[in-house]
Amino acid sequence: MSRVLVIGAANVDIIGVSKEIMLAHDSNPGSIDLYVGGVAKNIAENLKRLDVEVSLLTFIGNDAFADFLKHSFNEINLDYSLSFNLNHQSGKFVSIHQPDGQLAMAVNDFELLNLLTPEMFEPLISQINTFDFLILDTNLPENVLVFLINQFEHKPIAVDGVSAKKVIKIKNVLDKISLLKVNQAELSALLERPVDDIILSLKELLKTGVKKVIVTNGKNPITYNIDKSIYQTFIFEARKLVSSIGCGDAMFSGTIYGLLKGKTIHEAINYGKKAASFTMEVSSACHPELTCEILEN
Repeated sequence: MSRVLVIGAANVDIIGVSKEIMLAHDSNPGSIDLYVGGVAKNIAENLKRLDVEVSLLTFIGNDAFADFLKHSFNEINLDYSLSFNLNHQSGKFVSIHQPDGQLAMAVNDFELLNLLTPEMFEPLISQINTFDFLILDTNLPENVLVFLINQFEHKPIAVDGVSAKKVIKIKNVLDKISLLKVNQAELSALLERPVDDIILSLKELLKTGVKKVIVTNGKNPITYNIDKSIYQTFIFEARKLVSSIGCGDAMFSGTIYGLLKGKTIHEAINYGKKAASFTMEVSSACHPELTCEILEN
């Protein structure tokens, strides 16, 4: 199987789940847990658990959370040897959830990533070229994303849109992207208009030259393309919804796993749906018991 490099955010997730429907402007009893998250890290961890030869290139601060991040990587034997150690606080993500696991509110602090410049990556070009498949998240600064996509356009590149605000960073390099995952809001941001009809809007986005696009839409069907043909498929419901955090990353991870195994996009997205529904059964952003067998059965 191909060697995969994931480049993007790793941060500390502080996740609170209320015991009862939350009251605004009040202290709500519940549980609070500490995890390691970040889109790139979540994808890399999921792929590692799926026996993919994967490495993570991320950005670690100089505070107490840095040791927490490194310990988490070492615990699952995830290679992060290309990562940067920066003189700044580590990235953090705080989320509050309703009792049913649905996200109520979140705040992210990724100021660490604003320190990055394209020049910092130039010494790594030869090492990055040893990988067969690149995955990027749009937490990276725009000039870094554009540099990496242009520099390695000869390789398959998959990109996670992350958010409506961040996905627009890749608007001018869409034609160099092999696989893009966005949600409805991110698709709207790329098209610079509200999206009501996802199928017609995806057809419009394909005119930019992007090869494959997957559009998620909460509990609604997933929309994707094969060349100019558009397909939709229903999601798999979680047996017990604990948290929605990380389910999109799991969906992307499972899909990429399927594609790396030579499956069709139809089959690969089914893997992604299984990974997403399985991940929603735990409060962490990655399910510690995710395996190839779970996706294959």
